[in-house]
Amino acid sequence: MAGEKDPREAFIRYLAVERRYSAHTVRAYGSDLEHLGRFLATRFQLDAASCWRKVTEKQLRAFLRGQLDETSRATVSRRLATIRSFFSFLRKRGWRPDNPADLLVAPRRGQHLPAYLEIDEVTSLLEAIPVDTAAGKRDRAIMELLYASGMRVAELTALNVSQVNFQARVVRVVGKGRKERVIPLGSVAEHWLKEYLAIRKPAVDGDDALFLNLRGRRLSSRSIARMLEKYLRQAKLHKPFSPHSLRHSFATHLMQNGADLRSIQELLGHSSLSTTQRYTHLDIKRLVDAYDQAHPLAGKRE
Repeated sequence: MAGEKDPREAFIRYLAVERRYSAHTVRAYGSDLEHLGRFLATRFQLDAASCWRKVTEKQLRAFLRGQLDETSRATVSRRLATIRSFFSFLRKRGWRPDNPADLLVAPRRGQHLPAYLEIDEVTSLLEAIPVDTAAGKRDRAIMELLYASGMRVAELTALNVSQVNFQARVVRVVGKGRKERVIPLGSVAEHWLKEYLAIRKPAVDGDDALFLNLRGRRLSSRSIARMLEKYLRQAKLHKPFSPHSLRHSFATHLMQNGADLRSIQELLGHSSLSTTQRYTHLDIKRLVDAYDQAHPLAGKRE
């Protein structure tokens, strides 16, 4: 590590350049380490330059305990993963002889059931988008594609025109860890994509970006979030949904209509089947609700 002065900067550079993580993921890692650095400075008076070499397992444990009072268990688990990766990097590069996070255990996470829209709510949302303008056709294409494909918003904003194959009716998506997968393109999403591309103007910088803002540049994830909020209001769906809710809706509706877990896992780009299995809980809940409403003795259970 000769010539390097800041271990944290070296780690962030490693994630961005060598691991080729997305800008969003790199920012999340950096934010987690900033939280830890502020805690070490305030609680243990460790300065920014030396804290990474001096911090102990006990101090890291104190940080995680404090985080449980301030944020969700999911966030604490993510921050622990960041800390483990960071100190593993420092040990491999010779900054430290050990990894003080090796024996730390993540807090148990409760079962999180993702928010999703019912099929009629998706229909209301999509039909609330006016398609008599170029922006409206773009927005309809975006929402239709998110729901039809289940792709992440970051994957959608990174899409290029060349990744859409209308002949094969598929979209080639580059997901987390630069892993590629091919997702079928539904007929409705295909229709609105063609409508949008017929009136789409070229990008100002010659970029092949599929979805452009009004200035001719690649559309951002934040813009899509604002777009969804606007159309949720217009559809009178006053619920705290995010663009990711369309991904959850995609998976939930596939599960409810008989798709197998392995297929859903592949379409979502999950590396682990356990991540996909949470959608079975949603379907089980639906079955229990249907039983309670339909069975004559359901309401009499002790």
